[in-house]
Amino acid sequence: MNIGIIGGGGHVGLPLGLVMADAGFEVSLIDTDESRLARIQDGEMPFNEPGGEDVLETVLDRDRLQTTTELGVLSNCDVIVVVIGTPIDEHQNPDMEAFLELIDDLTPHLHEDQLVVFRSTVYPGTTSIVCDHLEENGFSVGDDIFLAFAPERIAQHQALEEIVQLPQLIGTFDDESYERTHEVFKTFVEAECPRLRPTEAELGKLFTNMWRYLTFAAANEFYLIAESFSTHHDVNIHRILDQTGHEYPRFDVPSPGANVGGPCLTKDGWFLVDNIPYNELVSAAYQINEGMPSQIVERMAQTAPDPEKITILGMTYKTDSDDTRNSVAFKLRKQLRMNGYRDVVCIEPNVEGFDNWEDIEGSDWIILMTPHSEFTDLEDLKARVGNEKCHVCDIWGFWDRVRHRSDNGYFSLNDITETTVTSARGGQ
Repeated sequence: MNIGIIGGGGHVGLPLGLVMADAGFEVSLIDTDESRLARIQDGEMPFNEPGGEDVLETVLDRDRLQTTTELGVLSNCDVIVVVIGTPIDEHQNPDMEAFLELIDDLTPHLHEDQLVVFRSTVYPGTTSIVCDHLEENGFSVGDDIFLAFAPERIAQHQALEEIVQLPQLIGTFDDESYERTHEVFKTFVEAECPRLRPTEAELGKLFTNMWRYLTFAAANEFYLIAESFSTHHDVNIHRILDQTGHEYPRFDVPSPGANVGGPCLTKDGWFLVDNIPYNELVSAAYQINEGMPSQIVERMAQTAPDPEKITILGMTYKTDSDDTRNSVAFKLRKQLRMNGYRDVVCIEPNVEGFDNWEDIEGSDWIILMTPHSEFTDLEDLKARVGNEKCHVCDIWGFWDRVRHRSDNGYFSLNDITETTVTSARGGQ
């Protein structure tokens, strides 16, 4: 069976293509980024995904994976998977124009008996729009062409495992489209593939991302509340969360985080704002999470207001990722510079083009935005800085040795002792 994946060079399409090719399908990755496709064809992963390069080498050796920029290859495909999502415009409204243009470009390459599967996060009702478009072009969905919405549910760095292990929602209008989609996915998905109506599956995907984003916002709101009480009381947010949730089943709150962003969580709630009677919940979550850089800058001014050098640790939106899309760390960098701090060093070990570790020497402030595993060794960080009076902002509570002793994530390097715990914990 031949599979064509539109958007196949990206963080969603490529892992799916690797898993499908490894399962025995003949896979064509279609993408507009020629340089990215060239790297894939040479056996190089264009982004960091554990296990990806090994699978890529295997499927290339078996001649099960090809890359192209041409949609014409779709005419030879039995299944077409579309992983092009819906962006939002400058007014936070879904921008359907590019997506609809893709559908127009795709239509001439469709033929009877094909299965078309949409996989990226889309505005609710998008699959219905596609169905109407196909009907207007002479197809009968469920009879001579088949249509499904089967959303991706993966997390970066776990993609190859989660594609196989997580339940796969399948939204279809008719039984035959479901059966065909189910047959394809059950070739490699070990979990169940429950059926929904297409709009239900679209909403289910959005609800999942909204829930995570709202949960992170709640944790950050708890952090801000604890901060407000810490002025006159000895209050530490991490002591509160850790001890209150200890062996208690109904208080599963994530650690607060300075950098809650990414290509999905930040925007997906806006897809539903027009359909929510009380949409203040989404906008409030956005204001809380996007407002963390302002909180940091304000706290810096209160604690040690005149630093000569500030270092930001971590510029990607996710721990140990190389993906910088919608990372709040860039917002922090901008705010620091707008507030007159000129010497701002940005350390990002997973992406080329940022400052070198040597540039951290002499820093007056260290702000941990993304808790990468490379930052675990606090003694190493202290030695690199060489300034024991350097202040540190660790809202995540990443460094356990000062997690319960810090002032809600704020401490100075001279607070570190040899007898404290040396482990660290990750972020979102």
